[in-house]
Order: sequence, then C-alpha cells, then structure tokens
Amino acid sequence: MNIRERLEDYLIGQISKHQINAETLINNPAGVAEHPDIVATIEAELGRIAEYQDKLIALKDLEPSG
Repeated sequence: MNIRERLEDYLIGQISKHQINAETLINNPAGVAEHPDIVATIEAELGRIAEYQDKLIALKDLEPSG
C-alpha cells in the first residue's frame, strides 16, 4: 500500500469518525452532558466532516490523469 492509499484511508476514517459523532449528537443530544450547546457542537462536527471531505477531493485531484 502506498502513501496515497494510506492517506485516503486516514481521511475516510476521519470523515466516518466525525459523522458518527454528529449522528450521535443529533439522535441522542441528552446523552452528552458536557456539551451544553449541542447545535454548536454538531456544527463543529459538520465543519470537520467538510474539512476532511475537501482534503479527500484535493488528494483525488492530484491523481495523474490517463
């Protein structure tokens, strides 16, 4: 496995992690007592998802065409 494949796996893993966090907060907001502002916390998770999705797109854009 090369560096590009490992980086892609890492980015996909980060996306999945933050998706799970956001889904958990949306489906069970009362279960997270240390997050008094649930909406802001969910928004932060969405921002992280978008960040890693953008990085994944950028990585794929670096692939040689052909």
